[in-house]
Amino acid sequence: MRIRSITYFFDPAHGSSATVFDTFRDHSNNLRKNLTAAGYQVQSVRLATTPFSLWLDLGDESKALQQVSELCRRAHSADFDYISMGPCGVNDRAATSFIPAMLALSPMLFTGMHLVDAQGRISLADITDCAGLIKQITTIEANGFANLRFAALANVKPFTPFFPAAYGAAGERAFSFAMECADVAQETFKQAEDINAGCHTVCAIFTEHARKMEDLIEKTSSSVPIIFKGFDFSLAPYPEDWCSFGKALEALGVAQIGSAGSVAAAAILAGMLEAGTWKKSGFNGLMMPILEDSILAERSGAGLLSIYDVLQYSSLCGTGLDTVPLSGDIEEEKIAALLLDVAALAVRLNKPLTARLMPIPGKKAGDAIEFDFAFFAKGKVLDYPYSGIQKPLFAGETIQIQPRR
Repeated sequence: MRIRSITYFFDPAHGSSATVFDTFRDHSNNLRKNLTAAGYQVQSVRLATTPFSLWLDLGDESKALQQVSELCRRAHSADFDYISMGPCGVNDRAATSFIPAMLALSPMLFTGMHLVDAQGRISLADITDCAGLIKQITTIEANGFANLRFAALANVKPFTPFFPAAYGAAGERAFSFAMECADVAQETFKQAEDINAGCHTVCAIFTEHARKMEDLIEKTSSSVPIIFKGFDFSLAPYPEDWCSFGKALEALGVAQIGSAGSVAAAAILAGMLEAGTWKKSGFNGLMMPILEDSILAERSGAGLLSIYDVLQYSSLCGTGLDTVPLSGDIEEEKIAALLLDVAALAVRLNKPLTARLMPIPGKKAGDAIEFDFAFFAKGKVLDYPYSGIQKPLFAGETIQIQPRR
């Protein structure tokens, strides 16, 4: 188990950014020192702002880009590894059009886009715009890599520590922990006498670690209050078998993820996480990023695990579609149809979901892909069934879906 990120949240519209960075840096240094002494490895420290359209002057793009560049400079000086600028809101055309230029400024920048408004309605215009953005962002970096730093969001609340979904709330200074803990589930279920015993053990391990880390947090002083929002114990993987979520799910007794029994195993893991009593922030679900997990990449490349399999697991307590490699010439309309399914599932089940889709230039379904990136495994470009969407499904401005009670 490792701490993937300590994510700090602040609102650039409230208070001096320079003061905030000094405060966060001091707090982060002390906290990491305490955690390291207790045996916890911290992989990264990240910064997330409130949604960028709330504090940037988007009426002057040049000025706004200067503001973002200055934020990057200060964040880098304060030892932050990455910055999430928060998602733009529904029907915010100025913010949407600003995203490609913003992401092109620095590889440390992440952002997103809401597909569901405050009333729970799915915005068809934003789904269409988001599909176009995904295609446009593909051109920013070689191999379509910039889409790693952009996600579509549905029902995602503030203070989620995992990127690109992270963003803060107005006026608040806070932090939360993103955990990397699929290895614990994998090792525990390999040795468990039965499912119930395995779930009890994993939940107890997470709870005990949360208690120890909260004790260390309380011992970390700060010159101004910084609110701890909680832990996200989503079973986040690493692209090696020893910390693979796919391997963890298979450790419950499923021969290969994607085969019969996988849904039951996913439901069991989701229920285990929901039963946890630690202070929670973010998803606390099943994280299934295709390219960030060695087993998921292998099974999807072999045709055993499809995009809609992952979406099915998301209905149980997954976090959505993540780092999904798609054909470089995929039509925007086809991307929009997939985004609509993600948004509809999130609204109907009243749960947070994201979609991080990655068209790969020059590649088609079935082609092998490999990135020069330590956090990606080798994989293959995926495809999914699509015959078009006609009226009345994709007509009008919004779709209202009754959330399940």
